[in-house]
Order: sequence, then C-alpha cells, then structure tokens
Amino acid sequence: MENLILFSTELLFFFNEMAIYLVIGLIIAGILHVFFPDELITKHLGQNSFASVLKASLFGIPLPICSCGVIPVATSFRKKGASKGATLSFLISTPQIGTDSFLITYSLIGPIFAFFRIFAAFITAVIAGYTTNILIDKEDKIVENEHSLKISTLKNRLRNMFFFVQKELFGAIANYLLIGIIIATIITILVPENFFQEYLNNQFLSMIIMLLVSIPMYVCATSTTPIAAALMLKGLSPGAGLVLLLAGPATNAITISVITKTLGKTVTIIYLATISIVSVGLGFILNLLVVDFSKSGMMNHQHEMLPLWVKIAGSVLLSAMFVIHYMSNLLNRKKIVSAHKSDHKKMIEVFGMTCAHCSESVRKAVDGIDGTSEVNVDLKSGKVIFNFESVDMESLKKAIENKGFEVGKIT
Repeated sequence: MENLILFSTELLFFFNEMAIYLVIGLIIAGILHVFFPDELITKHLGQNSFASVLKASLFGIPLPICSCGVIPVATSFRKKGASKGATLSFLISTPQIGTDSFLITYSLIGPIFAFFRIFAAFITAVIAGYTTNILIDKEDKIVENEHSLKISTLKNRLRNMFFFVQKELFGAIANYLLIGIIIATIITILVPENFFQEYLNNQFLSMIIMLLVSIPMYVCATSTTPIAAALMLKGLSPGAGLVLLLAGPATNAITISVITKTLGKTVTIIYLATISIVSVGLGFILNLLVVDFSKSGMMNHQHEMLPLWVKIAGSVLLSAMFVIHYMSNLLNRKKIVSAHKSDHKKMIEVFGMTCAHCSESVRKAVDGIDGTSEVNVDLKSGKVIFNFESVDMESLKKAIENKGFEVGKIT
C-alpha cells in the first residue's frame, strides 16, 4: 500500500508539472498550423541551397510532430519539390523539439537545458542538411510543385485548429506520453540517488550508451522528456540527457528505412553520422556550460513559477484530452466495424501508417477527393473506409501516395 501511494504521488507530480506546459504548447502548435500550412512551407524548401536547409530547420523546430509522424510530412515535401538537404533537415529538427516538448523541458529541467535543446536541434539539422547538399549531386532532380494554396477563411481555420490539436497532435503522442510518465515515475522510485555518478561516472561512456539505446527505438520528444529528467535527477549528466533527447526522437528503425528508400543510402549515412557525432559533441559542451548541475540549481528552480491553481487547471485540461482521445478511438473502431456491413462503402488498404498524425493525413487525402464522404481510418488494421459516389480511384490512390504512403487492395 505504501509503495502504491509513493507511485501515485510521483506520477501525479510529473503529470501536474508538465500538463499546463503541454496544453499551451499544443495550442501554439495549432495556431502555427492554421496560419502556416504545409503547402506554404513546401514553397520555401525546393532550392538545393543553404537557405533552404536553414528554412527547413527553422520550420521544423516549433512543430510537435513525432519521429514517425514526420515521415509522411517530409515525404510529401520531397514529392512536392523539397531538396534532399532540406528534407533531411526537416526530418531531424522536427521530431527533436517542438513547442510542447520545449515547454515541458522548461518545466521539468529548466530554461538553460530547454534553450540549449533548441540550439542543438537546429545545429544538428543544419549540419546534416548542408552536408547532404555538398555531397549529393547538385543536379538532384526535384519535382515541380504544382499544388496551389487553398484559400480558407479565418473562421474555418480556427474551427479546424481545435480538431487538429486534439486529433492529430495529441492523438499522435497520447499513448507514448503516458508510457513516458510511468517510466519516469518508476525510475524516480527504484533508481537510487546519484546512481549514475557512482556507477557510470564516465561522461563519454554514458553518452555513448544513451546514443546506442536511442537510435533504434521509437520515442517522441514529449514522452522522452520526463524520462530524461528522472535520469538526470539520479545523477545522469546533462550531456548524456541531451544525447537521449536528440538521438531518441530523431531516429528509429522505421525512419532509417524510409530515409534509405526516399533519399538514398548516402543520405542515410549522413543522417546517422551527423546525429551521433553532433549530439555527443554538444553533450560535452553542455556539460562544460553546466558545471554545477544539481536538483536545487538547474532542475527545481521553476516549480514555484506558476500558481498551484494554474497547474491544476492544466492537469484537468490534459486529463480531459486523454478522455476525449480514448473515447473517440473507441467510437471510430465501432464505425469501422459497422461500415464493413454496408454496401455503400469502399475500403482501401494503406501501408505505412504508424501514428495518429499518419492516419489523419490519409483521412484528409481521401476526404479531399470529390465523391467521398464519411471517411474513417483504422490505424491498427491500416484500412480506410468511406462512402463513395463516382470516385476517380486513380486520383484517390495518387492523393494517398503523395502523402508518403503505399496503397494496397481496393474493395
């Protein structure tokens, strides 16, 4: 019973500390989405130049898209005309940091680490992208972007923002966020104080271990932050924590395979080498900057910045978002099951969807084709079911493929 109370207390601590920052970050990301749509970003990434790499790195930083959710977005950019260097920069900077993960980092670890994390993500993305531009053939064939911007009223944009925040952004991280908070709580309870200082005091070795653990695993920037905070509370160096937060969200087995297929083996080597070398190098720099890293110094100064009622309000809002997320998933699954029994439905198999952002991208692609309605996407089975009236299936297939996914059987 005592252990259960301790677990609940620590879990509530992490949840309460990060909730309001996560909610604010998601709202900011929603505003950025409605006023700076994907098509506007794509227009600036087509040149095989240093400027396009800078723009791609900067565009990617505030977007709270996970390491699998960024794949269809970046693939779409590439097909619409983005250069290989700009595409790679976007693939690195976007999952490493976002408005939500920045604010959570600020809350749990402090402003020094939070702002250095932005700097590190930007530098890593720029170096990888520019190296790609130098080493890859300058005559890189880029598809002409013929997609025109859709004109949308302010009212419609604001109306869509709430759906975007809840469905796409939060839906993509909800499960991993819960897992991250639980893991951070377990680390806080089970790992002894100063464990890493006593048993893993070698800074270089600790960073290499974090790097090797991070590269193949799928983690998102938001869910990894409380884990990194818990490890640093137990004595892990700030540099090793930075390596975990840079390499973890930016790399995983799925992303590596997609980059190899889309951009080539040379770009994949640049991608992995840059993240590995730069993250460790910046880790050493951060350790030098933060000589006296302690709970009372770097990590706990911010806990009194916000009134308790604000934190509680954030926790209530975040809890409501969790309830809405899981309830909507349940209702969507029931719709998919009932749709199988209808004679007025079409079903498409789509391969490559790995998160809520992916499924929402596919839903929008199908819903944007004339003659489709009531589009439902089942992420688990990879099936898309919708009402149809004289639908051009080739256009539908192309719309899905332009988002970076493969289309299977259509029935």
